Amino acid sequence: MGKLTTYRDKRAELRAHAAALKATAMTEAKLAAKETRHKAKEAHRVELAEARKRAKLAGKNADRKAKREAKRAKRQDALAQKASRRDRKAEKTLAKQERATIKREAKFLAKDRKAAEKIEAAGRKHEYQLAEMELKKLEGTKLGKEDVQRWLSLAKVATPVLLPMVYKLVSNAQGSDRSAGAGAVDLKAAGIDATGPGAALGARIVRLEQTLDQLELDRRGDRQVEDFITSTRSRLKDLRTAVETAETTPTSQRREVHSAISGELDRVNKDVLARLGVAP
Repeated sequence: MGKLTTYRDKRAELRAHAAALKATAMTEAKLAAKETRHKAKEAHRVELAEARKRAKLAGKNADRKAKREAKRAKRQDALAQKASRRDRKAEKTLAKQERATIKREAKFLAKDRKAAEKIEAAGRKHEYQLAEMELKKLEGTKLGKEDVQRWLSLAKVATPVLLPMVYKLVSNAQGSDRSAGAGAVDLKAAGIDATGPGAALGARIVRLEQTLDQLELDRRGDRQVEDFITSTRSRLKDLRTAVETAETTPTSQRREVHSAISGELDRVNKDVLARLGVAP
């Protein structure tokens, strides 16, 4: 009986130990599972927190980017408006400069036209003085003195086209072949390339040269007159060169040159008329 009891007790003890081990294992397994679930839950919570943080940061970045884009668009729009205002201002300035240029050119043209008219008037005066000189020589011709005087009176108020006709009429009445001043002056044929006041000065030079031709015919053999004609032709040649050179100079300088040439032509005209015996 003693051995059997001992065996049973031992088996009971083994079963109790195995049950204790099993219970311990189950407890540890439960604890491990609980710990695993806790860790998983904590990891999920951390992940959600990080996801929310990333989402919040992404939202902030998107807002900042949107603000930067809006600010950049606003700045570009302001620059575009500023450039547009600058362009409009430049266009207004350019238009104003163009109007001023047109006005200045019109003023220069008016001055040139006035200078040309003044020069042409001086040339007409020269021709009229020559016509008066011819009038004094008409006594005894077929054309009456009163008729010529009537033409001369008309020439004072007539157009520049009429005066050469009067001078031609006087020359024809005198029976000569001379045609100085007869008709308009052909500057190209005379070798003068000029426009505006320069053309008027060129016409005066050509008429004075024609007058010298007449003087040379009338006073042939007079040494003093021949010397005068030679020196005067040299002066007129220099004035021809000055007229053509003035065409390439600036407007303001050209006007001064034209004025100087006109003054010199007045002096030449006075000397020629004095040689012809016509009071200036």
